[in-house]
Amino acid sequence: MSAISDVLRVEFRDPEYSEGYAESFLNSYIATQIKVIREQRRMKQSDLAREVGTTQTAISRIENVNYSSWNIKTLKKLARAFRVRLMVSFETYGTLVDEVGRFNRESLQRTEREKDPGLLERKAPQRAAVDEGVERAVATAMGAPAASPFSRDTNIAVMPRQEDQKPELPLTGGLNPGVLPPGGLNAAQSGLNS
Repeated sequence: MSAISDVLRVEFRDPEYSEGYAESFLNSYIATQIKVIREQRRMKQSDLAREVGTTQTAISRIENVNYSSWNIKTLKKLARAFRVRLMVSFETYGTLVDEVGRFNRESLQRTEREKDPGLLERKAPQRAAVDEGVERAVATAMGAPAASPFSRDTNIAVMPRQEDQKPELPLTGGLNPGVLPPGGLNAAQSGLNS
């Protein structure tokens, strides 16, 4: 495929050639993908026609690589029938070289919404590992002091989790360790609550 890619890269520099090729490829791509997805769903043309609200003859015409009268409304209906989304995008000519290289049945298939792994996977959030040097650089850039007692001698302070933040009352009062305030421990606790 490398030789073909090299030839296409040169040929696509010619505006007339690249525009004609891109249009022809688009027609082939859409028609072929409709047929591939229909077959992937084990649907006959008549089944798809019923889903879209048209005739089997219309589906046959749409699956013809020489057909070029696409309209977004019909493509949206097909996407809904296949339980996928429609995406229309403007692209550069350089990306067409790679698309031509990947043009095969497998690359055209699409998984329906109910089996879409992007919708089914549930991953627990994970904290990304951060390099200690990166932590220091970020902390320094944010104005942290040169040394911090909070986390592995880095410049980032790690706040304790909320459930770990329980107030600890001293058994002894104030600045005089070993001396309870008048009224004992209960008085010290009520003083904190007021």
